[in-house]
Amino acid sequence: MTSKVIALRILHGVFIGFTMLLVLGVAGFPLGSLLDLIEMSRREFQSFALFVVVAALLLIHAIATSDSAP
Repeated sequence: MTSKVIALRILHGVFIGFTMLLVLGVAGFPLGSLLDLIEMSRREFQSFALFVVVAALLLIHAIATSDSAP
């Protein structure tokens, strides 16, 4: 297993995890205890989750399209 595949699997896991949290938050799932734990408002959490999702997608794209790592 190459480093490229390992990095893509880790980023895929991060992407899926934060996407699930973002969708649950938008759908109205009660995230009160999680928000209290990280001390963020609902709006801040949704913005942060959206940022992480977009960043993970961009990193996945950059790694998948690069020719430097096999």
